[in-house]
Amino acid sequence: MIAKTVTGSDFEGALTYGAGLRKGKAKEPGEAQPLYTSNVLLAAPPLMARQMQSIASESKKIQKPVWHTVLSWKAGEQVSQAQKVAAIKRYCELMGAPVERHQVVVYEHLDKRHAHVHIYLNRVPLDGGPALRTSNNFYRQPAITRQISQELGMQPLPERRQSIKDVDPGKEAAREAVRQAVQCLLAEQGRGGELWLQEQLRRQQIQVRYTHDKGSVLRGVSFELNGVAVKGQEVGYKGAQLWEALRAPVATDQVRKLAAPGPKHPTPGQEKRGPRL
Repeated sequence: MIAKTVTGSDFEGALTYGAGLRKGKAKEPGEAQPLYTSNVLLAAPPLMARQMQSIASESKKIQKPVWHTVLSWKAGEQVSQAQKVAAIKRYCELMGAPVERHQVVVYEHLDKRHAHVHIYLNRVPLDGGPALRTSNNFYRQPAITRQISQELGMQPLPERRQSIKDVDPGKEAAREAVRQAVQCLLAEQGRGGELWLQEQLRRQQIQVRYTHDKGSVLRGVSFELNGVAVKGQEVGYKGAQLWEALRAPVATDQVRKLAAPGPKHPTPGQEKRGPRL
């Protein structure tokens, strides 16, 4: 089993896609069907979206309350409906959104050779507690899906699909070099902002591309080293995380929280420029 997650702000658009009704991408009859709901009355996507948006609107801080996870099983694996529902509930619990506290709508899509479901979570809980966090999902989910597979007796996916490591060792080397470079620069005293970081990385032959929202807040970041493209989330720094790190006081503990775990050894050929984390 493997999980892939994105977040967004449009409950109706997300649920419409889950129901197989999106224009231009409509599925054949029977290829999408509701599988599970919690704290939401099963209805047409617009009506369920209103129920979920009503709860989400109680939080003024969360701009993207829609959590959309695709949970997939190995091609050819026989998974009962009861196992799928059990996996959905356990996934929500382990990610920090137990179905008792959150609104959940799940659709099963039948248009692929492998079994897969689309989980739509409201990040804002019913009881007004903290919203479901999104940090380090890329790294947390492989361990969680492995645990669920073991608990429910499901087949594990091949290791290459459970790991962020690529079959090409050059790609993994590029990821690690970028991760180490960014991590060390963020730990420097007297560091600057986005342009400073971009220039410092350029001196190490690492190109940086930023994406900003209308308010000039950093929302996306990507890197390139030796012709290898590296997404920010692949090295533990999404745009929002990097934006916070550049503005936070220099502190080893803070950098450790914002950076994903990884090997502690320095990348060959690179100078140590800060404390090892």
